[in-house]
Amino acid sequence: MKQDAASAIIAGAFESTTLSQEEAAFFASEATAGVTLFRRNIPQDANCYQATAALTARIQATRPSGAPPMLIAIDQEGGRVARMPRGHFPDLGAAQRIAGGGTDLACLAVLESYGMEVGKALLRAGVNVNFAPVLDILTEPTNTAIGDRVFGTDAESVCRRAGAFLDGLQSTGVLGCLKHFPGQGDAQVDTHQGSAVIDLPRGILDKREFIPFRAMVRRVEMVMISHAIYPQLSRREASRSPEIISGLLRQEFGFEGVVVSDDMTMGAIPQDEKAWQMALIEAVNAGTDLLLVCRHVERCRLAIEALRAEAARSPAFSVTLESAANRVLEMRMRLR
Repeated sequence: MKQDAASAIIAGAFESTTLSQEEAAFFASEATAGVTLFRRNIPQDANCYQATAALTARIQATRPSGAPPMLIAIDQEGGRVARMPRGHFPDLGAAQRIAGGGTDLACLAVLESYGMEVGKALLRAGVNVNFAPVLDILTEPTNTAIGDRVFGTDAESVCRRAGAFLDGLQSTGVLGCLKHFPGQGDAQVDTHQGSAVIDLPRGILDKREFIPFRAMVRRVEMVMISHAIYPQLSRREASRSPEIISGLLRQEFGFEGVVVSDDMTMGAIPQDEKAWQMALIEAVNAGTDLLLVCRHVERCRLAIEALRAEAARSPAFSVTLESAANRVLEMRMRLR
């Protein structure tokens, strides 16, 4: 199947519990990599499974004949970030996920079982990717953006507890995704709202933030990149930094899978149209393979237009874009 590389690296979103005619036509004509689901897309009641399964089936039906499954992703971390309705979906309280039982075998078995329950429930709704687990270590108490999304407040706990959850999740066929590389637990600003600077020396990052990613990076097909800035590593946001993506994650950590941006409509990324389009190009040049555009199909159109124009202008960018698209396509061939 011949793919358009620009659209093949975009995961879009839509605005309601149903696809509008415009949205369905867009996904059908552009053949994007997939979509991310949010609470706005899912009935928050007992009808969540049936309605979401019907919705995801309609999304899958927009793909071209012979194309692999579209990526239907969700942020079902538990804690404050859970898109499926509480009371109708498997969940553990924050205390149990973060500290309940420590890291003994019985506790890890609970977390692995929980991950398996989450995976089975997501498959029932037609979801094949969970942007979880969070590998951030909560080292900054004022970091309300991360808060109870973590699996621990030290590297060892995060490695073991998040690892158990990941094993359970992926045993069902749902793919997990480590986030937010290279570690966002020390941020004092929510990247949804604006720029966050994590000015930690490389030595501390090595002994703390990097440990869970080093331990688990070969167990997943996807790693999500933070929009935070790490001045000791790069002058740009991690999601636009070749030093962090190509240098650190790829070359030093040995990650060979799909590098996923965090939502490119967040406040940490300039949203003026031209500056935003340039940010997308810079992200791809830095090594990002899959761009999340989590509001409005019009933004997705702008993204695709920018990538196509840059590929037509720059042969080097065209090669980079094709490489990213191929990596995403190979991953999609393994989706359920």
